Amino acid sequence: MKMYRGRIRLFLPVILVFTLAVKAYAEDVRPVFVIMQQDPYAYIDNKGDTAGYLFTIANMILKEAGYPENARIAPIKRMISDVASGAADCTIAASSPFARKTFTQVEPIGHMLSVGIMPRKGIVLSSYEDLKGLRIGVPSGMSIGDPFDSDATLNKVVTPDYEKSSLMLAYGRIDAIMGATESIRFSAYKKAGILRPIFGEPLVTQKYPKMLMCNKDLPGDGYVLRLKEATQRLKAGGEIQDVIRDFFSFKISERTQLQ
Repeated sequence: MKMYRGRIRLFLPVILVFTLAVKAYAEDVRPVFVIMQQDPYAYIDNKGDTAGYLFTIANMILKEAGYPENARIAPIKRMISDVASGAADCTIAASSPFARKTFTQVEPIGHMLSVGIMPRKGIVLSSYEDLKGLRIGVPSGMSIGDPFDSDATLNKVVTPDYEKSSLMLAYGRIDAIMGATESIRFSAYKKAGILRPIFGEPLVTQKYPKMLMCNKDLPGDGYVLRLKEATQRLKAGGEIQDVIRDFFSFKISERTQLQ
């Protein structure tokens, strides 16, 4: 019995040191920044590297604030769960009504997300009524809110994703695509590799600012304040806009302005 007590005493300091090391490591890696894994925000490119303009901006903010560039990516449901629960600290996303209810809105990054209907070149959408009679691609799981989502009178064609939707539109199988206009353009020109302009002007139904947002239980000082101030400096210096402009510089024969 004495021998076992001696072993326990021997291992207690080791266990204590290990516990403190784990705790210190957990504190050192804070803040935990997670970005939604979806084109063009954050994704794995064909070389196996993580890319995406929000992923790039997240690491820029971390670096500017004096933290390691260790942003990670996760599917949207996991991202929401992690930041809401405190498993992660912050993200960058569209400041939708859901996001405003779920997260603390810290600082806009200076970029707006437009959602709506992107038509094929030659189709003019002046109002919602112009959607009647069109074959509208709806990528699986996507939503832009009412009246579109609940409108059973429209001809909606469910598609696998933005990339397949763009190819279907290019070959005349659909007339328009529903979703985020920047994601639609990115998927067509950078993912599907379409080298000619295929889109007309979108019918924009909603606009949301892209926002640095954090877990609601975090205090406003500490690293939340440092991230906020870092974002403000990067905006003032034009670095964030440089990333966005370069990311959406599509090489097509007739450059289409990003909406």
